[in-house]
Amino acid sequence: MEEGKKQHKNVFESSTEAVVYPSKVGLELLIPVILILGIGIVSSFGESSLIGVIIQFVIMLVLVILFFSISYKVTDEVLTVIILFVIKRDIRIKNITRIVETNNPISAPAVSLSRLEVYYGKYSSTVISPRDKMRFIEHLTRLSPTIQVELKKKK
Repeated sequence: MEEGKKQHKNVFESSTEAVVYPSKVGLELLIPVILILGIGIVSSFGESSLIGVIIQFVIMLVLVILFFSISYKVTDEVLTVIILFVIKRDIRIKNITRIVETNNPISAPAVSLSRLEVYYGKYSSTVISPRDKMRFIEHLTRLSPTIQVELKKKK
């Protein structure tokens, strides 16, 4: 019985493990990028050299990989925004003051319009789009109960 309880242990109870939340990839952003670049590639077949087509295809591939490489890692003390496995932004969880649900299309490490704006420090914020927003918010508020959460009302 004890072993069964250990297997179903809540991830939030384990305070030393990092939890990674992948970014939600919104079709409203992915499809236009693929269409625009795809049309450019197709129209280049007759006019450009093979090198030009390959370069355009590589650019499209890099952008798609970028879309699927964004994630958010939460440890006991830090929220880390990870892009392409190498670009990282650390936000100390104790400095997070508010999390606001938004659809703001500003440029951000978020590849969906279903977003959260995380306010930290005195005037800083970043916009992110974790796939499981509610679990992400719950995790952060367990680590820092003073975080204010503002969700949009469902219609």
